Parts: sequence; structure tokens; C-alpha cells
Amino acid sequence: MFISFRGVDTRKNFVSHLYSALANAGVNTFLDDEKLERGQQLQTELWHAIEGSQISIVVFSENYIYSTWCLDELIKIMECHAFSGQVVLPVFFDVAPWFLRNLSDDVSFEVIFEKDSDLHREKQWKKALSKAAGFAGWDVSRYRYAYAFWFLFNYQIVFVNPSVVFSCKGI
Repeated sequence: MFISFRGVDTRKNFVSHLYSALANAGVNTFLDDEKLERGQQLQTELWHAIEGSQISIVVFSENYIYSTWCLDELIKIMECHAFSGQVVLPVFFDVAPWFLRNLSDDVSFEVIFEKDSDLHREKQWKKALSKAAGFAGWDVSRYRYAYAFWFLFNYQIVFVNPSVVFSCKGI
């Protein structure tokens, strides 16, 4: 399982609790600061982890779209969804799902990054954001963390597709 998130927003709160809950349940979960091989190319390691995962949890937060790393991870996740059926589970943490679903041409990543950006890459980012945010997910602002973890783990993973969680254990 791969967790995509913006560290400054969620690493020390929501994501650390989510990771612990999954690890305690025996689910092999990739978290960049826990599983990255020291001395290896960061992007290569991340892409390998995404490609090797059956499930990706995307934690959208206030600063997620301000990170080219997050946006490029999301493109890779959506490619894996399209080509290998990877399950994408969005979690909305302090960001409205409708905002990401309805990104218009008026939203410019050039303004966000304060530099010229590649128009092709911008289109890919917007498409990936819109598509991923279009999946049924969890708006954490509506629930307490404990409930969000229970629901995410028990309902979506165990009850909907139990073979996925069992194939993720101990890998």
C-alpha cells in the first residue's frame, strides 16, 4: 500500500496515525521516511513503490497541489490505476473535494509555483487531480481520526476487497 501526502500538512498528525493503524493491522505500507533506501534515487524508489502497490491512499491537503513531487506521484498513481487496476482511495484533509474535482483552466500552476511551468505537465496534473478527487473518498473534516481510520481500513479494504488486504500483509 502506498500513501501519497504533503508532509508539511499531514506527516506528523493524520498520516502518522494512519500508517501506525495499517502497520499494526499487518498491512505492508510504504511511507517515504520509513522505507526509502538511503543513497538511492528518490524518484526511482517512489515510482517503484507506487508500481508495486495494489492500493494507493492519496491524502489531499491544503498544500498538496503546491508540491510538484505530490502532483507527479499522483500522475504515476493514476497511470497505475488505469493500466494495472490499482485501487485509489482519496482522503480529503482540510481541502474541499469539490475544489479538486472542478479545477478549471483559470487555475494556473504557473501562479502556484511562481515560474513558468510546462503546459503539458499542467494538463496532466489537473487531469490526475480531477480524476482522483472524483473517486468516493473520505472528507476527514467530517469525522474524528479514529472513525476515519476504522472506516478506511475495515469498510473499504476488508469488506469491499478482502483479497487485497491479505495479499498486502507481510510483503
